[in-house]
Amino acid sequence: MIAAFRKTMLAVAIGVAAILLVTPAHPVDAASTDATDAASAKIAVVNETPLYRQDLDREMKMLTLKMARQGRAVGQEQLKRYEGNLRENLIQRTLLLQQAETEGIKVNSSTVDKTFDKFKSGFKNQKDLESALTSMGYTEAPFKEMIRDNLVIRTLIDDKIARNVVVSDKQIRAYYDDNPDLFLRPEQVKASHILIKVPENAAEEKKAAALASIQALKQRIDKGEAFADLAMEYSDCPSKSKGGDLGFFTRKQMVKPFSDAAFAMQPGQVSDVVTTRFGYHLIRVTERKEAETMAFNEVKEGISNRLRQQQEEKKLGDYIKRIKNGADIQRFPM
Repeated sequence: MIAAFRKTMLAVAIGVAAILLVTPAHPVDAASTDATDAASAKIAVVNETPLYRQDLDREMKMLTLKMARQGRAVGQEQLKRYEGNLRENLIQRTLLLQQAETEGIKVNSSTVDKTFDKFKSGFKNQKDLESALTSMGYTEAPFKEMIRDNLVIRTLIDDKIARNVVVSDKQIRAYYDDNPDLFLRPEQVKASHILIKVPENAAEEKKAAALASIQALKQRIDKGEAFADLAMEYSDCPSKSKGGDLGFFTRKQMVKPFSDAAFAMQPGQVSDVVTTRFGYHLIRVTERKEAETMAFNEVKEGISNRLRQQQEEKKLGDYIKRIKNGADIQRFPM
């Protein structure tokens, strides 16, 4: 919960949808009237503040866009199962905004503008910005109001929750000692490669030509030509600009045939031809790091942040529960 509210407004803006304020250019027919009536149906009232179906639909749209960016398609039936949780999120958000108003928390327009400008800077031009806003159901004015609301909520949480969280060195050390598996750095190798790209479904003639090309490169390497020079000239991987250097990686970071070959070698060795779904590779290992436990000082800050977040989430949950218990909340059938 707290992680969602305390993200930067740029991240929130990309995920949250709002009302699209568009005046119809044609007469409203019966079907659009029905849709408008449905959108304006109340789903909840929070201390006399109504929440409407259109509010929930915007949250549903946000979820759909978020999951689409993760490559996960969501069907209507699956979305329907999220409605209850999304309505509770809306209720909690409304409660926090109401509480912030009671506390007198305000955000000045210059802060809102600065946050909007940060979001705007991610687009090449005004047209791309407007297209992105429209895809999320926004025009600029309601978008900035969303930013303002999120900044207000973040300020409230920082003031009432975050500033009261304290993580001691003793707690950090105890977490490190009690969770050794979390701080085990897996074995790594540093390697370079040359890739001759060929699709898995390519014609046999094309595969044969690619294989012949990389076998010829292997012969040249065996005769003493520099691996990096050949990678820069012939590799089909973007790493060619660095002589094929891929840096350090773990077994899980590469496809299995590539990892199996790389981790079977010692520094200075060059593999035979390795076949993956990307094509044919030659791999040269330059360095190895065995598995090891990360030093306490190396992970201390990360542990502190994690423990802080855990405490903040619990305190925020308790805080919302308190204000929810004192609120008049009505929920209606959806």
